[in-house]
Amino acid sequence: MSLHVIVGAGAVGTATAKLLADRGERVRIITRSGSGPQHPAIERISADATDTDRLADLAAGATAQYNCANPQYHRWLTDWPPLATALLTAAERTGAVLATVSNLYGYGPVAGPITPETPLAASIFSFVLAKPLLSGARAWVPAPLGVRTAGPRSAMSRRR
Repeated sequence: MSLHVIVGAGAVGTATAKLLADRGERVRIITRSGSGPQHPAIERISADATDTDRLADLAAGATAQYNCANPQYHRWLTDWPPLATALLTAAERTGAVLATVSNLYGYGPVAGPITPETPLAASIFSFVLAKPLLSGARAWVPAPLGVRTAGPRSAMSRRR
């Protein structure tokens, strides 16, 4: 039974926490309010995930950290850099794998299928921020890190 630390209790964070807990894993979910799903294997913690030292303490001994946080669009430019820095630094200090849930915004408009070779080419200001986030947020953290990362990305459907 490994410890898994999840930052964010929205739809993705909640589903991830439930899946891991139902599998018999220990889960620590971190939100500003201490919210999250109720389950005997889930510990809900109120903390500021941009506080690197606190986040590293909470992630000590974890097999993996899951970045399921999602600041509001109008706050991306202010909220993502310190959050990404704290998550990467905590992963570096603890040795946990950092899985960051993401989207496809960093690619910008594409003319065909997105492949691993598709360049990150966002042009809209908020989505330009997605480029370093999709690249592992290395723009905000000095290299070399030696952090093991995973970055599942998902498309979002839009109604027109």
